Amino acid sequence: MDYFIVELTNQKKIAIPLEQIQEVITVNYADICPIPGVKNSLLGLISQRGILLWLLDLSLLLQNIPSFSNRLSSSTILVTKLGKNNVGLIVKKLGEIKDFLQDKITQDNLGQSLPIPLLSEYVDNFIQDETELLPILNMNNIQTYLNSN
Repeated sequence: MDYFIVELTNQKKIAIPLEQIQEVITVNYADICPIPGVKNSLLGLISQRGILLWLLDLSLLLQNIPSFSNRLSSSTILVTKLGKNNVGLIVKKLGEIKDFLQDKITQDNLGQSLPIPLLSEYVDNFIQDETELLPILNMNNIQTYLNSN
């Protein structure tokens, strides 16, 4: 299966199933329309070709560290489809697309501590890469998070 390897803040990497990604775009912070009263990791909405796109800051959700360092910056967005909604996942840096054989995927973290703190509920598998253990983002759990109060 193919995975998009992306970097969050603090040089932490995660793998996202490539089949979940529709496209990659860049967004300026000034173009985001904040929505009051939503989860803090949801930065707001943008209009993408006439369709509203929620923006989820993965670094803020997974590490409690915001991606945007200042309001003049821009960020990379992985556009995904979660259920009936389009959601943009904000990441710091794009990596490579890798194909991992099923034998490289494990359901536990081999007794090691999680590579990214606070991540356990959004990860259910890991990939053993050449030099590191990469968590695989569970998109179903992300959707559950977004649908919860």
